[in-house]
Amino acid sequence: MTSSSPASGELHPAVVEAAVAWMVKLQSGRATPQDHEACEHWRHERPEHAQAWATLSGFSQRLKTLPPSLARSALAATRELERERAPRRRALLKGVALLAGTAGIGLASSPDGGWKSLAASHRTGVGERRRVALADGSVLHLNTATAVDVRVDAHERCIDLLAGEVLVECARDTGTGTGTGTSTGTGNGSATSRPFVVRTAQGRIQADEGRFIVRQLAAQTFVQALDGWVDVSPGSGQLASRRLAAGRQWAFDARGVGAVEAANGDAGAWVDGVIVARDMPLAALAAELSRYRHGWLRCDPAVARLRISGVFPVDDLHRVIAAIQRTLPVRARTRTSWWVTLEAR
Repeated sequence: MTSSSPASGELHPAVVEAAVAWMVKLQSGRATPQDHEACEHWRHERPEHAQAWATLSGFSQRLKTLPPSLARSALAATRELERERAPRRRALLKGVALLAGTAGIGLASSPDGGWKSLAASHRTGVGERRRVALADGSVLHLNTATAVDVRVDAHERCIDLLAGEVLVECARDTGTGTGTGTSTGTGNGSATSRPFVVRTAQGRIQADEGRFIVRQLAAQTFVQALDGWVDVSPGSGQLASRRLAAGRQWAFDARGVGAVEAANGDAGAWVDGVIVARDMPLAALAAELSRYRHGWLRCDPAVARLRISGVFPVDDLHRVIAAIQRTLPVRARTRTSWWVTLEAR
């Protein structure tokens, strides 16, 4: 479901663009006292102006703790705004705004994972999904708040999952992939197939072809084989690998701890923009929905165990919350547009 205007409580893109433009001007080193005074007036003109400025100021403060190389890259992107003509400038503004909204993704997964996420090959913001076609014929579907680095060379096709979740449609390597290399020849002239590898903070997932899901959790990796099989190697390679056939899933840590289970056949429904709930605890549904929105969507313990079934669109959370209130004896208490609690009616 789409709309021509932002949802209630969300910042309008024009407001974000104006906030970025002001910050770029004030940090350019050429701002006059009149510029500072005009920006101060703009910030206090409307509440959403102050909110946008606070969001970007928080991002600016986080830049100060970045490793120097990444900080230079991020700041160079903002300085380029002043040198670009209008169409390119608008695109860059959106990119900087995206950085401001997603600067914290992946921070829980590893000490430097969040900073790597900022410079990832491909990235999605909160509530965004993206399809990425690779040169070898494989396809990556990136879920909300996801960051991946892609590297293809003569030996393997490698994806570093820095944050979030990806559904991989892995094509069999034909030896004609592009990038930094192709499959190497053997002594008898046959081609050597490059494995497809996804690396996370807890281990390595490898396949030749098929479809599978990998999700980076705070201290675990979740992997599910949809079609074909995957080999999962926990840790840094010292532990024995485990093969998951289609229809099996595993949430494991760096020591390989975790039980292999029958797969949830609806785990990849987010690719189509929905969450499928089958007798799901309300707390679990709220936790999944909260991945697609800024702020907090929490569930009061008194109603956390209520069960719910349905198909819920992740791009229309206002409608989903309304449906939950019609289905269960709960109400949504809103403190701000960023803080919603589901509680007993």
